[in-house]
Amino acid sequence: MDKPDIISGSIQMEASVLHELGISAFRRGEIEVALKFMSRACADPEAPAVWHRNHAEVLDRHGHSQAAEAAARLAIRRDPYCASAWETLGTILVQRGTLEESCDCYAMAVRIEPTFAHAINNLAVTLDRMGQLESAEERYRQVLRLAPESAQIQLNLATLLGELGRHQEALEIAQKVRHRRPNMMRARSLVTEFEDILKRRDAAERQMKRTRANRPK
Repeated sequence: MDKPDIISGSIQMEASVLHELGISAFRRGEIEVALKFMSRACADPEAPAVWHRNHAEVLDRHGHSQAAEAAARLAIRRDPYCASAWETLGTILVQRGTLEESCDCYAMAVRIEPTFAHAINNLAVTLDRMGQLESAEERYRQVLRLAPESAQIQLNLATLLGELGRHQEALEIAQKVRHRRPNMMRARSLVTEFEDILKRRDAAERQMKRTRANRPK
């Protein structure tokens, strides 16, 4: 009676080793090697959801978007509460332009794991792309409460505020990032952009005041 259990345990152990080898190869940038190991690991019927999620990410990096989507959906079927699988599926769908469904995926990841900063940021970026700017701002501020020192997210928020016409507020955020990261090109570029917009606005307002003052009474 013990023999089948020993065999099953050995198979699972081998699959686990294959998965770890795949992760190691992926981290080294050896994508094709990683795929070979992960494909064999995920052939195990007992492979956990996170293995399929990792497989999906590697497939996506290698340009196999349909197979990546299938692997991510398989991960979710294995474990509907695997937040990282929902986040990975959302990222795959974004690349296909399926923005509404990707938002649903990111939102599900955040419901499962409310402090999942990466998923919240991706949700904010996707909402921004869809033109839902107020919702995107809310999500950017949410993720900044979790990662207040993230220059990238701060600049994402600054860019969004610029889109909303709140250039002074956007400039102040970009200036703070530039002060901390003086060599960060995006911060420098945004500061210049917002300063130019505000200067042009001030000049236009002064011109308008002069025009009004010179009108015959």
